[in-house]
Amino acid sequence: MPRTRLSAIVYLVLVFASGILVGVASNRLYTVKASVPTNSAPRTMEELRKRYTGEMRQRVGVSDEQAAAVAKILDNTKKKFDELRREERPTRDRIQQEQVDAIRAVLTDAQKPAYEAWRTERQKEQQALKQSRKAAVSAATGATSPQ
Repeated sequence: MPRTRLSAIVYLVLVFASGILVGVASNRLYTVKASVPTNSAPRTMEELRKRYTGEMRQRVGVSDEQAAAVAKILDNTKKKFDELRREERPTRDRIQQEQVDAIRAVLTDAQKPAYEAWRTERQKEQQALKQSRKAAVSAATGATSPQ
């Protein structure tokens, strides 16, 4: 009888010890995976540019001269996109104004002041958001934004 009792105690200790080991190992695995930073998206154009040229150097194997040429190409492309945005801004503004005018036509005279107040509030929120984004970009790049 003592032998079976001793065997039962040993088996119980082994079962509990293995459970503890599995728990510790899985917790360690989860903690390591949870604490590894993911490859987050770049927040600024400068970060995007650095990542792009870094990957070009690493994966494609471009030389310093090629990297300089790529930088010029990126500068030229940015200028083209900036010009495109400047050109299409009046069209976007016109379309947005048409939307506002159409919505005003649907509203009653009693609703129009509330609509205008709501639009003004939204514009202020959008301006504040734009300013906070500019400040965040300036802080990230170490530059100051003109005001």
